[in-house]
Amino acid sequence: MYTPAAFELVKRFDDLPDDCVLPDKAVSLILGVSDRTTRYRLDLPRVQISQRRYGRRVGDVRALIHRGRSPPAP
Repeated sequence: MYTPAAFELVKRFDDLPDDCVLPDKAVSLILGVSDRTTRYRLDLPRVQISQRRYGRRVGDVRALIHRGRSPPAP
């Protein structure tokens, strides 16, 4: 389930600095993929937010969007 905070981050995505770290749920919403795809299939380095939480840098997400989709792994 997505939280209202994740939707708020998506709305403000263009205003966020490149060093901002988004939770995986917000990244999934932005890219239109599942949480599982965000965690295991995307070429985005993860950043530890807290003891059991990880996220992705906004700059890395933007770079992925500009690069386009890479071919699926065999």
